[in-house]
Formats: sequence, C-alpha cells, structure tokens
Amino acid sequence: MVKADIVEKVVEATGLTKSKAREIVDMVLDEIFNALVNGESVIIRRFGTFEVVQSNRVKGRNLQTGEEVRIEPRRVVRFRPSKKLKKVVES
Repeated sequence: MVKADIVEKVVEATGLTKSKAREIVDMVLDEIFNALVNGESVIIRRFGTFEVVQSNRVKGRNLQTGEEVRIEPRRVVRFRPSKKLKKVVES
C-alpha cells in the first residue's frame, strides 16, 4: 500500500474530493514527521508508537576490504507495534 491508496480509502470512507483527502493525509504525515524531527514520540492507539532513539556505537566491517570500522551513534526512528496489531498480524 502506498500513500495514493490511503488517499483513495479516505475518499471512499468520507466522500471528500481526492484533492481534499490528499491534503488531509499530507497534513497528518507532516505532523508525524515534524514531531519525530523534534525528538517527540508519536503514539497512535491500537496501532503503535513511533519514536526517535539514539543507536549505540557498534563495530562493523567493510565488506569489500574486510577492514573493521566503527559505526558512530546516531538518531534513528523506531516503530513499536501495539499489542493489538501484533496479535492480529501473528494470527
């Protein structure tokens, strides 16, 4: 499923025009994006949580040369599905 599919589902469910539905979907995604950029968590009940976490420094390996390299810590986005979503997906 891609964003256009989500827009189409919103159109079907609400009767809005395609352009208005696209605008609403974009607004929601922009709010999630901005919250994550600012280091905030986004909790969507019955779906899951998006959060920004600091990764640890790890040892890696350059696959072409075999040389060991250090991968520095960085901020990454993590998604944790809700218990309900996990249960539905697992069954």
